[in-house]
Amino acid sequence: MDEDLKRIAARIRSWRDEAGFTLQQLGDRSGVSASTIHKIENLQTVPTIAVLLKVANGLNRRPSELLAEVEVGRQVSVLRRDARPRLTVKGHADLEHLVGMIPRNKLDVWRLRIHPGMGAGPPGTEAWQFQGEMVLLVEDGCIDAEVGGERFQIYAGDSLHFDSSLPHRWIAANEKTATCVVLAMMPERLQADLMARIAAASGRSPLSRVDGLPMDPSLPSIRST
Repeated sequence: MDEDLKRIAARIRSWRDEAGFTLQQLGDRSGVSASTIHKIENLQTVPTIAVLLKVANGLNRRPSELLAEVEVGRQVSVLRRDARPRLTVKGHADLEHLVGMIPRNKLDVWRLRIHPGMGAGPPGTEAWQFQGEMVLLVEDGCIDAEVGGERFQIYAGDSLHFDSSLPHRWIAANEKTATCVVLAMMPERLQADLMARIAAASGRSPLSRVDGLPMDPSLPSIRST
């Protein structure tokens, strides 16, 4: 049986026991039938992403905790260079996840190689906006950024730190590919979407199924408070 599926099943059962929920109580909280939760815990079914998101919400857990390679009880995660998850969004960007996940993490770090004219909130799409902070550290090329109506050009070696509750967008400028490290306090929806894409791209079960989760080929626009 796939180790990812075993780990997810064990975590759901452990969290349910810790919270003191019966199968029916968790089913009522999550909108997933008690029989489906029973099958997930006992490795009798491969759940979709949509179901996993609902169950995690019913347990008051972050979806990213289900995907973490480390044991949930640990507060330290080491991610080796050769083990970094990677994702290519054809025609838009190559993403590399730079940190391992810890329970209830708030900070996330990515390296993005962005195609010319692409990025967060490219022309014709809505600007990003969510509660938190973001840092862009440009390693190569140039980023055109707009934050709260003010425009910035960020070159290799420069960084941009801003309140992400302001409407913002940033794209690779000058018709050249740009590489940057992104540090962000990200909303759960965006984290879950990125991790689901990586799992789907790598063909890892059960996360290769993304039924019910929007998979826009561009980086998603987020408006959340």
